[in-house]
Amino acid sequence: MQNILIVAHESPYGSEKLFNALRIAIALKEQETEVIQLKIFLMSDAVYGAVKNQVTPDLSYNIQQMLDILIAQKVPVSLCKTCCDGRGIGQEQLIEEAKIATLTELTQWTLDATKVMHI
Repeated sequence: MQNILIVAHESPYGSEKLFNALRIAIALKEQETEVIQLKIFLMSDAVYGAVKNQVTPDLSYNIQQMLDILIAQKVPVSLCKTCCDGRGIGQEQLIEEAKIATLTELTQWTLDATKVMHI
């Protein structure tokens, strides 16, 4: 089994790094086999990507929608608690099923992963 962890750090709309990380995640899920397990951990400004009610009229993509797709496919999405606290983001502001977690969870996910991508 491959256990893949994607750790994203970039702002959802300041660059395309988070967008491309989620494109990779969605592509992995499209190749879904029982031997791939995928998890996503958002840090730094990437935590803004999980804030609900995003409106992006001038862009061809919406990070919230991409995360909703992955969550519907049972991909765990966690956000750094320290990063959320520092940005004034609480659980009630987040899309359903995205959760605020600690570095302890990220550490365990990293130890369990066979591949880790930092984007």
